[in-house]
Amino acid sequence: MPVSFSKKLANLNVNFLKYILRPSNINDKIFFRGLKKITSLNPANVEIYKKAFTHRSSNLKDDDGNSINFERLEFLGDSMLSIVISALLFETFPEAKEGTLTKYRAKIVSRENLNIIGEKLSLIQFLDTEIKLNLGNNIHGNLLEALVGAIFIDRGYKKCKGFILRRIVRDYVDLNKLQYSILSYKGLILEWGQKNKRIVQFKTNSDEGLDPKFNYTTGVYLNEKLIVKAREISKKKSEEKAARRAYYAMNIKYKFDE
Repeated sequence: MPVSFSKKLANLNVNFLKYILRPSNINDKIFFRGLKKITSLNPANVEIYKKAFTHRSSNLKDDDGNSINFERLEFLGDSMLSIVISALLFETFPEAKEGTLTKYRAKIVSRENLNIIGEKLSLIQFLDTEIKLNLGNNIHGNLLEALVGAIFIDRGYKKCKGFILRRIVRDYVDLNKLQYSILSYKGLILEWGQKNKRIVQFKTNSDEGLDPKFNYTTGVYLNEKLIVKAREISKKKSEEKAARRAYYAMNIKYKFDE
């Protein structure tokens, strides 16, 4: 007995519903809904965004044997951030010299600042890997740059520029306070020492203490005299933390953009 048209239609609807409700489709829907909330853009090239959140630990390759991960997009996003921020600073500060503009740009696109912004945007929630806890703090900035690169490829320069100015600069950068923000306390103190003919030294050693959160100890010395000490998980963080303490302990009066 032939199957009625209504029954065929019912079976078709059931099969279509099963297809829509497959785990991969549900995950994709959640993924792109979350991205749209952040970017305010509808993706055209969906695969480029998936690549932007694929870590190299996934060991994926395309048909030509090329690795599928966010690293190339990260490179592209870094370049896009640099050119968009440079143009913005050029227009915003018409009296600023080249060196000052370079410092301002470095403050905005510094690894530390991009890490903070990427973390606030919760980009790591989209990362396609099972090991999200041991990737280091730089993963947040890396993903932000990769997302910028993906937007550029998918939607072009104009849309990418709009995303950078709207979601990065407007939401997380105060251009009015840029002059007085400090990119690196260590660099600032060393520069201060050179200009004032003072001997500033950073002495860092591995920390064998019981606390696993602190692997290095740094002492800041002024003319061979210990000023402050600090402990942190990495050598760089330990030195920067100690430098910040020294900056305030020494009551340094630094003339910005001199």
